[in-house]
Amino acid sequence: MHIKDRIEEARMSPRQVAIIAICTMLYMIDGFDVLVMAFTASHVEAEWGLNGAQLGYLLSAALVGMAVGSIFVSTVADIIGRQKTLLIGVCIVALGMLASFFAPSYAVLVALRFVTGIAIGTLQATINVFASEFSNAKRRSTALAIVSIGQPIGGVLGGIVTGVLISQYGWRSAFMFGAVVTFLMIPLVMKVFPESVDYLLVRRPAGALERVNRSLRAIGQPAVDVLPERVHQQHHKSRFADILTGYNARRTILLALAYFILMASFYFANSWTPKLITASGFSAQDGINAGILFSVGAIVGAVMLGLFGARFPMRKVLAVFFVIGAATFVVFANSTTGSLGWALFAAALVGFGSNAPIAGMLAISPTYYTSDVRGTALGLVIGMGRVGAIVSPILAGALIDGGWTPGDLYFLFVIPMALGAVVISLLGKPVLRGPAAKADIPVH
Repeated sequence: MHIKDRIEEARMSPRQVAIIAICTMLYMIDGFDVLVMAFTASHVEAEWGLNGAQLGYLLSAALVGMAVGSIFVSTVADIIGRQKTLLIGVCIVALGMLASFFAPSYAVLVALRFVTGIAIGTLQATINVFASEFSNAKRRSTALAIVSIGQPIGGVLGGIVTGVLISQYGWRSAFMFGAVVTFLMIPLVMKVFPESVDYLLVRRPAGALERVNRSLRAIGQPAVDVLPERVHQQHHKSRFADILTGYNARRTILLALAYFILMASFYFANSWTPKLITASGFSAQDGINAGILFSVGAIVGAVMLGLFGARFPMRKVLAVFFVIGAATFVVFANSTTGSLGWALFAAALVGFGSNAPIAGMLAISPTYYTSDVRGTALGLVIGMGRVGAIVSPILAGALIDGGWTPGDLYFLFVIPMALGAVVISLLGKPVLRGPAAKADIPVH
């Protein structure tokens, strides 16, 4: 039986469950890091006397770094291994957070946010590849949806904790909190995470047989006496060429387009929902509550998509949730002229509708590539989403300066969300699926 067959068909072992749990915690740290600058921005602005443009660069530095890390750096996971990439990434994030605590100037903090963003972008792609390769066929969609929930949870919990810390100890304490939590993850990654079997079977590094068996034993699988013969050996001129040409080109373009659309829509809604609540005559606290409810809705949306994805084909479920997401934008655009209760419910609803498809994209994307280019491909797809996240607020601001209202923009984003359903429907069958990934390497 194929090694991958055994992993795909077997029950999830305690180690595999622990791997998914730690990947979720790493995503919580990612969620905190994405928002930590937003939590501290007003305090940093006051201390260093920053103007609006300088603050904008500071807020954008990590997002730009994430795009660079996802697209260009995450490919190292296909070269040096998933576990080593994760470990290096976590260390860089921890050191970047710690150094930000001591940042002596605006310029230094911008540079640190950019470098930390590169590490975060690399981690996001690698975490999803790692979680996908250590899940079985039956639970893969649910496991990856659970991992994706870590990001909004990290944002919500991080916001609560840092709010208290900043009020007592100043803005730098938020970065120290992030550094301590991230440093605590390093021994867990070293102890619990074995190297990916998929990676070892494709790359065949020194001591591959011993390392494969170590990984198999860790997840409760029997060891093998010899490594299987490879069905084919790809010689890479460029991994980017591999995922942008041939049979991979169509799926890469479709997945990247869908993720760009989705992240642009999500970050617009995440940025403007609290502002629109306040601009509609409700209080500033009502706007904050809307932001919290948006995150709660986002968490519920990811859970719901994971549950449906475990029972039905994920590609079809994802297409349906794109349509649901488009509908929630319509609901929210019409909600702010009503009661406060209805407006807050609509904020939770648009969080549900805009985040649930993100969980589906993270679940489905790794399954469309063989393990030798999976890290590179997922990095490119997520990186294009980050580009959407950067472009979306800029576009929204330009349109509002041109006379659009935020409510008008919610109607505008209905179109790309609906288009996302069409794009996902055009995808073919994945490579990695139950009961086995026949395109991967067999064992005799």
